[in-house]
Amino acid sequence: MKKLFALTAMSSALLLAACGGGDINLSPTTVDNSQDNSVDNSNSGGGVSNPCASYVENGSTFQGQVVGADCFYAASFVSSTNPITADEVTFAAISGVHEFADSLFIGEDVDAQDALAGTRIPQEGEGTKMNIEAGVTMVFKRPDSYIRIARGSQIFANGTSGAPIIFTADEDIDGTATEDDRGLWGGFQMNGNGMSNKCHDGTATGSGNGAVSDFDATANNVHNCNQVSEGQPGSYGGNNNAESSGVMEYVVVKYAGFEVVDGSELNGFTFNGVGSGTTLSYLQAYTTKDDGFEFFGGAVNADHLVAVNVGDDSIDYSEGYNGMIQYAVVVHTSGSNRCIEADNTGEGRGDGITPTTNMIISNMTCITTGVDSNNGTNATSKGDSEGVLFREGAFFQMYNSVVTSNAVDMESNECFELDNTEGPETIEAAKTEVSKASSNVIACGEALKTSNATDSFDLESWLSGGGENADTPVNGNENNVVLTGADVPSTSLIVGGVGTRGYLVEESLTDAAGTVIFDQATQLTDVSAIDAYFENPTYIGGANAGDDWLSGWTVGLSAPLVP
Repeated sequence: MKKLFALTAMSSALLLAACGGGDINLSPTTVDNSQDNSVDNSNSGGGVSNPCASYVENGSTFQGQVVGADCFYAASFVSSTNPITADEVTFAAISGVHEFADSLFIGEDVDAQDALAGTRIPQEGEGTKMNIEAGVTMVFKRPDSYIRIARGSQIFANGTSGAPIIFTADEDIDGTATEDDRGLWGGFQMNGNGMSNKCHDGTATGSGNGAVSDFDATANNVHNCNQVSEGQPGSYGGNNNAESSGVMEYVVVKYAGFEVVDGSELNGFTFNGVGSGTTLSYLQAYTTKDDGFEFFGGAVNADHLVAVNVGDDSIDYSEGYNGMIQYAVVVHTSGSNRCIEADNTGEGRGDGITPTTNMIISNMTCITTGVDSNNGTNATSKGDSEGVLFREGAFFQMYNSVVTSNAVDMESNECFELDNTEGPETIEAAKTEVSKASSNVIACGEALKTSNATDSFDLESWLSGGGENADTPVNGNENNVVLTGADVPSTSLIVGGVGTRGYLVEESLTDAAGTVIFDQATQLTDVSAIDAYFENPTYIGGANAGDDWLSGWTVGLSAPLVP
């Protein structure tokens, strides 16, 4: 049962001021976050109903408070220590914003101790359902606050291109946030019952995309996996890579990445053990301190992802993630690290542990800057601006993508790298055609890099179909184009946007001599033949003038963004 508290004089004064008209900018120092949200706040005297979210728990109704055009939710409504565990809660579109004094935690978190004590781990749809209507903006006042969806709970955030859903910090709404202000609040986190190789000892059979594990199940037929997520202790993991944690469409996360607990910075979007029954479509991470999108295990698929001004890696994944991604646009700024960073296990564990990380991506545009993290102008980045890196036992398939630079003469750090530092599995997978790459254009000052190969494996030869030597056998890769040095065109392969924030791939791709280097009518790979999740693309890269799906709902592509 929730405890009920009286309003303090300060919060009463704020509410009275709100009734007099005008928006009030509440802050944690002037609001009693323990106030009673179960009281009737219907404003019945004015004949106007309360549009703020409400839910019923233990016979009591809890509802947000109307403050001007906004809805305010105190810690007694929801917080990191007071999750919403009712059956359902809905945040409706209003003329103002939904403002939170603390975190928005949805559903009951069952950790390892709870599970050992016999508490059932909630499975798909057994937890709380959170509905968010198109056009809703959620604002978080505390830097250590964030959104967390527990295992078994679901989110249904159905934005549209004309009315996206925004998760952001208070400074964004105040108009004081800039592109240097990464990490103003935590971010979004979803925990699922999908597989993680952190729960495994390496004896599972099968590897690669769609790998099947032989984890033991508990007596109640719920997989005994309880990995601890980043941020406040929360649990994820299981044996259901097909689970649905809901739907997210047209959602933008801005200014995320605060270190909510010591040593634990959050990402724009974090998907922990999330299953393929979940829909992730048209999502943007903008100005985050850590990664834009991070996937720990699971097999959730995603399409139409956008990452702009991300401080660390734009798309990062590990722990046996086996999802698919189609249509992604990554635009680096002076403070960005890699477009893709892929690992299998990490943390000094054996790289052969299954299920093996094997993401399939098609139609990505990765635009680097060539800026180093140690040059004095990139203090907010976690490393050099680079393209894609596959390492630590990660397998991969990459198709129909463009990796290039927006710097003069396409100056860059490495744009496509295979790294064997922690073990031989990543390059061995390339040799044996477990990992594949076709119909990609890599045009950078430093196009390719192979780190710590133990033999004469040749990455450029591998991309062109192999056969260079015994360590680079013939393979099925085709239609890859690598441009570097004198072959790099003097003008960018990317158009649209403002200045170096262009993001649309040119209709005709040519080298420095003006020769067409890729025929989009004949050289694309039909990825729909690989898996029904994909559609057969009509162009290379994440977007082009004929399909500018970023227009109208994304931010930060008119550099720099002014809130």
